Formats: sequence, C-alpha cells, structure tokens
Amino acid sequence: MSDDHDPDTGELLEAADGGRRYPAASTLSDLILMLKDGQFNTDSSEPLQEFATKLEAAGIDGNKKVKGKIALTIEVEFDPTREFSVVTPSLKMTLPVEKHGATVAWFTADGRLSPNKPRQGNLFGAIREISTEARVVRG
Repeated sequence: MSDDHDPDTGELLEAADGGRRYPAASTLSDLILMLKDGQFNTDSSEPLQEFATKLEAAGIDGNKKVKGKIALTIEVEFDPTREFSVVTPSLKMTLPVEKHGATVAWFTADGRLSPNKPRQGNLFGAIREISTEARVVRG
C-alpha cells in the first residue's frame, strides 16, 4: 500500500487537496487527539498542570497523602438520519476537600438532626459553669 493509506485499516489518509486526513480512532488516545481537531487535548494541558500543582501542595502542606480525581466524559450522540455522531468531551478535575471533623447526630421523628439520641433519657442537662472561688461564711 502507498503512503496515502493507513497500513492497518486501508483507510485513505490523503485529502483531495493533498493535505493529510485524520485516521479513524483505534485507541482512546487516538480519540482524545481527534476531539476538536486536537484542541481539546491542548486546552486540557494547563488545567492538568494546575491540578497537579495544587494536589502536590495540598499533600505537602498537610504532610499527608491526598487524593484528587480526573474524570473525562465523552458524550457520543448518533443521528441515524444524518449518519454521523457528535462527540462532545468534558473534563472535570476535583481536588480534595478539607474536612473539619465529624459530629454524631440522630434523626428525630420530624426529620431534623439532633445531637441527642431520640427516645433516650437525659442524665445531664445543659452544662453550667461552676465557680472555683471558695467562700467562707461566718456566722
């Protein structure tokens, strides 16, 4: 086969104007490079670097392991009347959220949250301050 055909698929790679055509995507990386003529991949570079920098900083600042998430979604909509698909990518990067400790709570019968266990008596009421000053009473 000549240079104007893909050796694996036989697909024509040369356009009528002499320019090169994109080959059909065989791998996920081929598909990512095809999206928006490669612009999606290029546009993802800066957010990916920012994500990596922030994730590393969060781990160093907290002196602990941290987890982030990168989610690539590729929506594919096929239109049988037009015989083509519209492929729409989106990328979401999530950094860890700092948690501020946990509080135990119970649901009440009317759907509210309470720090007190329902249907359990109270051994102690509200906390009150006790003075530590000693008083001498002379009679």
